[in-house]
Amino acid sequence: MRAVDRDGTAKQIEQFMHRWQDDGVCQWAAVDLGTDRLIGRIGLLRHHDWPLAPSPIEVGWVLHRDYWGQGLATEGGRAAMDCWRDLLLDDAQLISITVPANDRSRAVMKRLGLTYRGTAQWRGLDVVWYAIDR
Repeated sequence: MRAVDRDGTAKQIEQFMHRWQDDGVCQWAAVDLGTDRLIGRIGLLRHHDWPLAPSPIEVGWVLHRDYWGQGLATEGGRAAMDCWRDLLLDDAQLISITVPANDRSRAVMKRLGLTYRGTAQWRGLDVVWYAIDR
């Protein structure tokens, strides 16, 4: 996760508050319980700019490098998927997006039961996406 200064953090928090208000979903803060250190974010986002479907829900994660490989993305991803299954009944599909070279996130997507669906051009990047249907 790229470091963000105080002003950048405040801007992100404001954007997340708007997502909660407008979409009813957003990612959660991931915190190291031993130190109370913010280590990233995990959860659900609705992407109104996804080119392949109108406003899908994505399960995603961004964690500080020091916390990679500890199962946190998988654990948080499962919790987010439970929310999708239980609360977002009108969303028939859940997606997850990353860049092709991000093997770690792709492995998490597979562990969560999502399957590879293809590639897309999104936000100026070549991305791959995985999904699970109800």
